Amino acid sequence: MAEHKQKLNYLDIARGIGIVVVILAHVDTGDNPLCSWIGSFCMAIFFFVSGALLNYLDRWRNESFIQIIVKRMKGVLYPFFSFSCLIILYYLLMRIVFRQGSFSNIMEIVKSTFTLSGYDALWFMPTLFFAEVICVLLLRYFGRRNGSDEGKREETGSSYRKGLIGEWAGFIFVTVLSLVCYCVLHYGVIEEYSNGWFTFVKFTRILMSAVFIYAGYFYFEYKDKLLALNRKTVVTVCIIWLIIDFPIAQPNHFVDYAFVRIVSLPLQYLTGILTSAAILYLGEALDIKCRPLEFFGKNSLTMMATHNPLPVLSTICGLYMKYMPGIYRYVDDVIMLIIILIVEIPIVMFINRWLPFIVRWPKKNNDIKN
Repeated sequence: MAEHKQKLNYLDIARGIGIVVVILAHVDTGDNPLCSWIGSFCMAIFFFVSGALLNYLDRWRNESFIQIIVKRMKGVLYPFFSFSCLIILYYLLMRIVFRQGSFSNIMEIVKSTFTLSGYDALWFMPTLFFAEVICVLLLRYFGRRNGSDEGKREETGSSYRKGLIGEWAGFIFVTVLSLVCYCVLHYGVIEEYSNGWFTFVKFTRILMSAVFIYAGYFYFEYKDKLLALNRKTVVTVCIIWLIIDFPIAQPNHFVDYAFVRIVSLPLQYLTGILTSAAILYLGEALDIKCRPLEFFGKNSLTMMATHNPLPVLSTICGLYMKYMPGIYRYVDDVIMLIIILIVEIPIVMFINRWLPFIVRWPKKNNDIKN
C-alpha cells in the first residue's frame, strides 16, 4: 500500500521566496548591497528545499540505479528540454515573422541546450539534475537503508549508525571536493568558461549545489529536534540571523552562481545554509500562510524558465525605464518586480492549463498512484 505524504506548504513558500528574490536580482544586476544579500541565498534555497524533499519523499532508498536516473530525467531534464524547445520556437517565430533577432543567436540557444549549459536561467535545471543524482546515489548506496521512523526501529543499531556515518561522510566528501574545485578556479589554476559538454565550471557548480542539497537533507532529518526546543528562542535567533545576514553577505559582493564567480565559497555556504534553514524553520514553526508565495513556489520552475529566457523581464524593465520617471533605484526595482510577477501569473496559468506537458512528464493512468 502506497504511503501518503502530507503536503508541506512551507516548502512551497520557501521556493516562492526564492523565485521572487531571483527575479529581483535579475531586475537589478550588479555589485550593490541588495544583490550581495540576495546572492547569499537565492539559489541555495532551491537546492536546500530539494534536499529536504529527498529526506521526506524517500522512496529512492529502494530504487535501483536505473530507476533513480530515469525518474530524475523525467522530473528535471524533461522540462529543461521542453522549455528550451519552447524558447527556440519563440525566437524562430520572432525572426521569421517579425524579422527580430538573428539565426546565430538561435543556434547559440540550440547549442546551450544540447551541451546541457542551458540558455540564461535554464542552467539551473541540468545543475539540479546532476547534483540530485550525485546526492541520491551516495545516500542510496552508502547511507541508511530506510530513513523513516519505522525503518529506524527495524534496522539494527550498528547498521543504522553505519548508514548515518556514510551519509555524513558523503556530505563531507562533496563539500571538500567542491572547495578544492573552487580553489582551482578562484586562483586561476584552470581558467575555463567554455560551453562544452563538460567544463570545470559546470562540475564545480554541480558540487556546490550538492552541498546545499545535503544540507537541506540533514536539516529535515533533525528539524523535529529543533522544533522541540524553546520556540520563541529559536524564532528570535532565526529572525536575528536574517537581519545580520545582510551585512555578513557583503564581502562576497555580486555572486554569479552560474559561473562560480564568488569571492568566498565558505561564506557562501554559511549564508546559504543558515538563511535557508531559518526560512524553512520560520515557515513551519509559525505556520505561515501566504497564497501568492505558495503559488510562486509551486510554479517556480515555470517562472524560472520564462521570466528571463523569454523577454518578459527585459521588456518590462525596458518599458519602465523608458516611460516611467525614476523614483529611487531600489523602489524602481520593487515596482518592476511586482509588474513582472503580475505578468508571470497568466503565463504560468496558461502553461498549466494548455501546455502542462512542458512542465512535467505525461503520466499514464496506471502511473498516477506511483
